[in-house]
This record gives sequence, C-alpha cells and structure tokens, in this order.
Amino acid sequence: MIAYFDTSALIPLIIEEPDTERCGRVWDAAEHVTSVRLIYAEARAALAQAARLGRMAADDLAGAIEELDRLYDQLDLAEVDDDLVRRAGELAQLHALRGYDAVHLAAAERVQNGTTVMVAGDGDLLAAAEVLGMAIARTHGQGG
Repeated sequence: MIAYFDTSALIPLIIEEPDTERCGRVWDAAEHVTSVRLIYAEARAALAQAARLGRMAADDLAGAIEELDRLYDQLDLAEVDDDLVRRAGELAQLHALRGYDAVHLAAAERVQNGTTVMVAGDGDLLAAAEVLGMAIARTHGQGG
C-alpha cells in the first residue's frame, strides 16, 4: 500500500492528538509513505502555529521540527512542477478544494497505483480522492 499523507495526517505523528494512534498505524502499515514536497513548509507553519496557540510548549518546537525532519526524510516526495500545479488548479475547480488541498490531491493522483490510500482529515479532500478512485483513511474532522 502507498499511503499519501497530507499535512493534517503528518502533524499527529509529531504532536499528540486524538488521531495520533490511527495516523501511526497507517504510516507503519504502508509499504511506501508519500506526499508532495510542499508538505514541509505547510507542516513547519502548522508546528509554529501550534506553539503560538499553546498546543505545545514553545520549548518543544525545536524537538518537533527535528521529528518533522526525520519523518520528511522518510517520505517519497512528488515534485511540484507545471503539470502538477495545473492539474491542482483543475482539481480545485472541479471539487471546490482549497489550493494546498488541490496540490495534495494532484500529487496523490500522480502516485496512484490502485493501492494508494489518501490519509487526511479534510472531508472535501477525501471525497475528491474517492472520486478519483483512491481509498481513504480519515484522520479527523468532517469538512473543509
């Protein structure tokens, strides 16, 4: 199985959340874990926001970034190129997705092989992945 992780599924591997265990099980069960290269910037922003909002101690941010680096190094990464961003634009329009979600979907579509599972918390992204024939693993939440 290829598990495509969006940022909402990667962050629980770094910060303890209700869906940490589920995300960890999917990560461990996957033959390949993949995402798009932009996940790093999006995850760093999420970690910094978590520290600002008190979801983790400010002193823990450096350790969280080290854990992000460790996980990021394990990901098979889809590159952002013109074809990917143009497809993401189409997917955003077709499925009413936010920009980053559309980029994640286009990248997951690129690696889709029949055993690809989209791992995310966003209901709109997961619904669009299902339309494209991917299995899904919902980590949390219900909508955009």
